[in-house]
Amino acid sequence: MAGSSSSGKDSDVQTRTPVGLDSDSGCHASVAPAVISSPGHDLSSASAPGQAATATSSATNQDGGLEFPRHRDATLPATGEYDDRSESARRAKAKDGGLATATAASPPSFAQSEFHMIVRRQRRDRGADSLKMKVSHSRVPHLNAEWEFAGWGEMRYLDISPQDLKDAETRLEGPHQVLGQLAAMSVSGNDVSGSVFYAFPLVVAAAGIYSPLCLLTASLLLLFFRPLLLELASTVRINGSNYVYLLQFSGKMLSLVGAAATLLDAVATSTVSAATASAYLSAEIHAMPISASMLTVLFLIALGVLALAGIRESASATAAVFVFHLIVMAALAVASIVHWATNDSHSVTLKQNWALRPASSMETARSIFYGVCVAFLGVTGFECTPSYIEVIRPKDYPAILRNLIIVSALLNTVLCFLACALLPVGTIVGGTNVLSALGSLAGGSWLRILVLVDAVSVLLGGVMTGTVTTIQLLDRMAQSVSFCAIYGSQHIATLFSSGLSLVLYVGSGMNLSTVSYVFSVAFLFQILLFAVSSLLLKVNRPCLSRPPHSGTFTLLVAFVVVIVTWVGNVVLAPIALGVFSVSFLVVFVALLAMTAQPSIMRLVLFSYSASPLSRWAITRGWQRRLILWYKSRRAARVCVWIKDDDIHVMLRALLSVEKNIPDARTVVFVHAYRSIGDIPSELHPNARLLDEAFPTITVELVVSVAHLSARLVEATSRTLDVPRSRMCVVSLSRDHPWELAEYGGIRVIM
Repeated sequence: MAGSSSSGKDSDVQTRTPVGLDSDSGCHASVAPAVISSPGHDLSSASAPGQAATATSSATNQDGGLEFPRHRDATLPATGEYDDRSESARRAKAKDGGLATATAASPPSFAQSEFHMIVRRQRRDRGADSLKMKVSHSRVPHLNAEWEFAGWGEMRYLDISPQDLKDAETRLEGPHQVLGQLAAMSVSGNDVSGSVFYAFPLVVAAAGIYSPLCLLTASLLLLFFRPLLLELASTVRINGSNYVYLLQFSGKMLSLVGAAATLLDAVATSTVSAATASAYLSAEIHAMPISASMLTVLFLIALGVLALAGIRESASATAAVFVFHLIVMAALAVASIVHWATNDSHSVTLKQNWALRPASSMETARSIFYGVCVAFLGVTGFECTPSYIEVIRPKDYPAILRNLIIVSALLNTVLCFLACALLPVGTIVGGTNVLSALGSLAGGSWLRILVLVDAVSVLLGGVMTGTVTTIQLLDRMAQSVSFCAIYGSQHIATLFSSGLSLVLYVGSGMNLSTVSYVFSVAFLFQILLFAVSSLLLKVNRPCLSRPPHSGTFTLLVAFVVVIVTWVGNVVLAPIALGVFSVSFLVVFVALLAMTAQPSIMRLVLFSYSASPLSRWAITRGWQRRLILWYKSRRAARVCVWIKDDDIHVMLRALLSVEKNIPDARTVVFVHAYRSIGDIPSELHPNARLLDEAFPTITVELVVSVAHLSARLVEATSRTLDVPRSRMCVVSLSRDHPWELAEYGGIRVIM
């Protein structure tokens, strides 16, 4: 089949893309004597018959002014055409033995392929603002192709100076807020250690005298989840917990599941802490003018106001509350042991409680099983540590997780055992202020008052833990989704956290037991997602560097433990599953609506155009407003760092961005190279092909002389005005000198 004639019509011949050719924007090789015109004009006439053309050593990109050196010589047919039939004949003759030389059966020469590519990519009527598609087959005839046309991309060189890299390194190594080990531990520690005030009645109701054993078992089972958290944190040291992990290792939908689970767990933390503090006050102060339910609402509102005032930033206050709580609990334990030794040396109460144990071994096993399921309520708070991982020193994180498990095991086991030894089971199950009653029995009114003050302070600290988790999550989501930026405001996030806590409390019937079961289900679901994130890390991102590597056996045991205990909690309190499911669905749909605004606007626009509203005079102008609104919600720029020119990799990256970042209108492929000869030959032609293949996305190509590193990403982010959270990288190998966490939010696609 012949190539293009001198009239400039498009050729139908399919050839390999030439090296370094800018086929759309006028990049061409100097071919003499044949002259190739710019897009939109006919090709000039070719040289005289028999005259040869030689490809010169460079081609210039007119868009970016970048030159790619070539050192190839080839002969172009004198007519400016390449005849496939003559080439096929020569190959057939060579196959029959007519041609002895190997060059007769070789592929088309460089100049021939380059000429063919130029001819094939000519566009007669193309201009700077022309569309990538001429005909749009749409069921809505009132909409043309212009409303979602994103524009044509370009190629350019990005000049990153040594000073830019130095400034970027300074910003990366600049002062960052880092908490000490005690302060970092106290944020989650207040919630973990404060669970002794609300876990005991539910656990004793399920397991009776075996409650201390169940609480100890639940604490020790966290040892299977500690390696998973360490592995995830070493790979992605970014605030946001499961939202960030699932976004890195999977995609948008699963990340929204993680965000909804994290948000619901944080809200349940605040709600249970506030409700328990109210119950303690109401039980101790009988002349309370308001009910415990109204007091819980007041606590949530008051803590929201304090958080707006900046109390949440006071790490020293959080640490002071945590230390005070540990001291009070130690004093309570010592006083209880002394009282037990001096006033009940024969352990009469303990023997009475032991006599109430289940009679058969099957009932005993059932009691212990359900007790362990509910006992996970006593270790809540452990899952909050990844939400503020950025302010924890990497060397402190393993010790913090270990210490939280130790604190949970000691406090829950020792205090629950002393309560069972000194208080009747009926008193423990029927009362909300169990430790206050224990303090009154062991030390008198002074210890009872001290325990009450400690309970209120540490439980309100748990409310702050939930608020901090919510703020960090919404802040990370605001960086990942540009039109959610309003929710990244600390004031909006704090109000959102307080409001959602009130909704959950009211939806649970203002019942502390129901809220506690919902909290337990939410906590176990959050822990389950940690195991899912670890599994996806191993399957989808096996090449990422992660020094603490968790084993398959540990992951399997973690899955079994969390699924079994989650089912156990649901069986014990089916209403908890109902409240959790409704709450989770509401939060998930709200987050999905925030992140899918372009798709929603597109659906609204189609519905409007297909309805009579588009034809009525009074509503005819709505289409223009809807299109402007759609474009305003889909105007983000996303950078994708690529290493090679494999078009299937570039296509997969583009499809991943289109699927997971719906507000992306421009995708910038960024390639860093050491020397001009290192630029992949097909990088620019493939970028141009993808630019034309995606009319709704502008595909640009940026090259820069540098080596991929964290400081280059930071400098490029500042130069292109694209935040690092809106940047992606195709993949990072295990021998990459920088860890993913050091890139500060960059997303891995493959």
